[in-house]
Amino acid sequence: MVMAIWDDGTWQPLVAIIGVIFGSYLIVMWIGALVWTYRDIRSRTTDIFTHAIAVMVVLVFNLPGILLYMVLRPKETLAELYDRRLGSEALLQEIQEQETCPVCRRRTEPEFLGCPYCGAALRVPCENCAKPLQPNWVTCPYCLTERIAQPVEIGQTGSRRETPGPARVQPVRRASTATYTPPATKPSESAGSAADAGS
Repeated sequence: MVMAIWDDGTWQPLVAIIGVIFGSYLIVMWIGALVWTYRDIRSRTTDIFTHAIAVMVVLVFNLPGILLYMVLRPKETLAELYDRRLGSEALLQEIQEQETCPVCRRRTEPEFLGCPYCGAALRVPCENCAKPLQPNWVTCPYCLTERIAQPVEIGQTGSRRETPGPARVQPVRRASTATYTPPATKPSESAGSAADAGS
């Protein structure tokens, strides 16, 4: 039957139909590759020049162009890049918000009164509930007890104790041993006083 079709010359329309179907398939795949490339490159970069280059590569080279584009395209999409940056910023913010000792810069917990590594004072306990408080707080947020201002220096190693200063020596007043001598009088004044006494 095949030989009969070949001999009669009726194979030419069949080949033409097959060629049209195959060509249409290639055109559809080509257009689909262009659309996919354009959408993919838009999801990876916002540069219009890069969009045009990627589409032109696929437009000219078709299937080899797709392979070349997949090798040269950006590694991450914009959504993946945004998620990665967001995760990095969240991790950095978490690290910055962690409690650290001002002396040795090691990590501490919010309930620590002192650094377990260097012994530096970090907080002061509440007089009522013994919860750790910041030195500049005027009221305990746990029991609403008003705090009495106490001079506490954060970062000082060891406990703060007041050392008595040197005792002041009071000056002792002693009795003077000098004798009183009246001031000397002038001769005119002594003569005048004698004349007054004689009269």
